[in-house]
Amino acid sequence: MADVNRSFSNSTSVEIITEHLKSVLRYAGVELTNAQLAETALSILSSYWYLNLAELCIFFSQLKNGSRGQFVWGSKINNQAIMVALVEFCKDRRREIEYRENELIRKKAETGYTRNENLVKDIVTGVQNTRREREKAKQDFKTFCKLFPYLPDKYEPMVLWKAWGGDNEALHKIYGEKIPAKDVTEMDIGMYLCNYNIAKSKDNERI
Repeated sequence: MADVNRSFSNSTSVEIITEHLKSVLRYAGVELTNAQLAETALSILSSYWYLNLAELCIFFSQLKNGSRGQFVWGSKINNQAIMVALVEFCKDRRREIEYRENELIRKKAETGYTRNENLVKDIVTGVQNTRREREKAKQDFKTFCKLFPYLPDKYEPMVLWKAWGGDNEALHKIYGEKIPAKDVTEMDIGMYLCNYNIAKSKDNERI
């Protein structure tokens, strides 16, 4: 109702609630004076301004079908019973909203978990594929050239390939007499080739 108040006025909101009350009273065969109707409607608006039009319709429909308890006693209406019923309606509404919000959070969490799980699988698969490709490239020169399509002019491609694979003669051509440990040379040459290919790829993109 707050949106109705802002867009129109409080009197419009009171009139809407009053019409709902009239409908319920006609259904129950009971009458209230205009002053009583206005007072009840104003009380509902001031206490439950956050309810929207659809929720008001649901509440008054439930009053009619009896699911919100008895509010007519003989030929008289119990205003207090209506207000108590509205309190219970708002509690039910709050529980439903919390349930839906929790379900949404749960689904988002599950979706996030699934995405993270898939990401981990992709990373592991990518690492495994890279390792297989790397080992294959050490044994096959053509695969090496596919893995590193850009090779520096400083060394012959065959020398780089053999050195990366641990060939002692090729390593001498690159490092001279002081050759580092095999795992160091492998990583050193591999990083050198990777960085060179990344730089060349960026240069080609600019062109």
